[in-house]
Amino acid sequence: MGGLLSSPASGAGFTVASVEELLERVPALTVPPASPALASARVLIIGGSIGGAAAAACLRAAGFRHVQVVERSEGLQAGAGIGMDEATVAVLKGLGVPLATTATRSPEGAVVLQRMRWEEERLASGRTVLRQPLPYFAARYAQLQQGLIQRLPADSVSFGRKAVRLEETFRGCDDHPDGTAVRVHFASGEPIDCDFCVCVDGPRSGFRQLLQLDSGKELRFAGYTGWRGVVNEADLPETARDALHAVYPLYGNCLYFIMSECGRGHAVLYDLGDGLLNWLIYELRPQGPVAEPGRTTSAASSADVRRLHSEARRVWGEALGAIIEATPEPFWNDIYDIAEPLESFVATEGPLAGCAAVLGDAAHPVTPHMAKGSNMAVHDAFTLAAAASTASTPAELLASFSAARAQETKRCVLLSRHLGWLRNGQLQGMSGPPRDEATFLELLSKAKLPTRTLPVGGDFEALWRHVEAQLPQEQRGYFLQREESGTLAVPVAALRGSLEVTQVNHVSRETQDVARLARFYEEVLGFERLPRPNFDFGGVWLRLPGSDSQSLHIIEADPELQRKPPPLLDSWLLEGFPERHIRRSHHIALTVPDIEKARSTLQAHGLRFAENRVPGKPVVQLFLFDPDGNGVEIGNFDAR
Repeated sequence: MGGLLSSPASGAGFTVASVEELLERVPALTVPPASPALASARVLIIGGSIGGAAAAACLRAAGFRHVQVVERSEGLQAGAGIGMDEATVAVLKGLGVPLATTATRSPEGAVVLQRMRWEEERLASGRTVLRQPLPYFAARYAQLQQGLIQRLPADSVSFGRKAVRLEETFRGCDDHPDGTAVRVHFASGEPIDCDFCVCVDGPRSGFRQLLQLDSGKELRFAGYTGWRGVVNEADLPETARDALHAVYPLYGNCLYFIMSECGRGHAVLYDLGDGLLNWLIYELRPQGPVAEPGRTTSAASSADVRRLHSEARRVWGEALGAIIEATPEPFWNDIYDIAEPLESFVATEGPLAGCAAVLGDAAHPVTPHMAKGSNMAVHDAFTLAAAASTASTPAELLASFSAARAQETKRCVLLSRHLGWLRNGQLQGMSGPPRDEATFLELLSKAKLPTRTLPVGGDFEALWRHVEAQLPQEQRGYFLQREESGTLAVPVAALRGSLEVTQVNHVSRETQDVARLARFYEEVLGFERLPRPNFDFGGVWLRLPGSDSQSLHIIEADPELQRKPPPLLDSWLLEGFPERHIRRSHHIALTVPDIEKARSTLQAHGLRFAENRVPGKPVVQLFLFDPDGNGVEIGNFDAR
């Protein structure tokens, strides 16, 4: 890949051609006709975002005559900038969605595309680490959603309808003589019956759980949050515009990933087209997400914005720093993905087995580090509709769809997660960002996953023939490598390292009567007392005679804590419980040899924890909850 640091002449048609030429070369993917047995099926799509609208458009293109979309929001979503890979563009071409190259020449309702044919990994100081061709375009989220919805009959899309429950119903009456169907209930209004439904209700999908797909597979806070901003280049000061093009010479045709050299995460910069510049900054946040529970985005306070501005030039350089300062109303976007990717997208047990599935972010919440979220949803939609050509029942259709997509999307979720850790400097053993291509690729290989960005198999093979015809193998970079080597059975924790626990240090028991409980352990069970630091609450430390390490800590119960914390769903977070609720309640304490390494490891896992120092000793205690709300204490208890 050493030849990727300058535009390859033989691949110029892939990287530096005009948008019109690039669009002309992308093959159109046309959905094959559905089997006659399925074309008359009634389909309900729950969710009208890009994934839901694409699913409906693809099913309609396949010949399904009865497709409805219900969306809980009151209208189209604003969104921000997105990257669209060539597989998505090929699907849009096949659907007849109008694609344009500039807003001034575009037909009404067109999706305006901007070139994004290079991807560059670089340091904030300006040093290029790696540059490679990228099969992408940039677009606006709202335009893509609108372009897909316009492919649907106006009366087939309903806004302001929140689906709340699915149930099995039987087609055993005169109207429905041939079997099982699904009844969808809403927060208001009449229910809708369908032969199968596709739930596209976003990363916090309530139907993922209802379909019994997400046992142990909750959302995982990534341990960092994103600043997001969009600014019109014309509104930048002239000096900032000049610096932008001098420091980022491929701006307008490149997706830049900019790695901090002072442990502050990484940034993203690209041209949205129509004069708009899109940037993101991923900021490490061990204290947990910014937004309130149940939400992903949050407005930034004036104090947050002042801090962002005060650090922008120092951390990200003069060019990007000036852009950040000139951007109106940047906002927070917490980063999540699914803790353990789903193995199936279809209900296989219970009354809804074979007649309901999840798609898009509802099936595979993913971090944004491969620009895959909206793309995977469109790929899902095409695959779902294409599967109808050989299936004869909804159950066969959904099973075929899941089999074709589950492993591919699992790979993307895990690879995107790994790339986030790599660019943030969070991988085990990293002391800073990679400073050259060889080191970057070595760290990338630790994921043990295929690194391609385009899907493979079926009709998607046309995209690979398109790539192979334009780019020699040695110029393709890791996003366009076709190798299937590697395994998806990657222990996720191993990518960041696990704690080096040497022993169980002590077990704690809380009580309303310290003296009575201590007397029982001493007089009945033969424990002996140990010296105890002068904490600000009562307690007794005990051990069995002859034991040098493990001990029993009897602790005076906290009168303000009336109940055990509930099970925690998002990344094992404290969720507002202060560390004393672990110190003075049931917990297990584990000894580690290096408390700084332990702290870094917990941060890399995206875990929120509290910290305390033992009075009179060099011992540091870290407190966190496990997924069931049980307290865990980690400490360098051997420190002298």
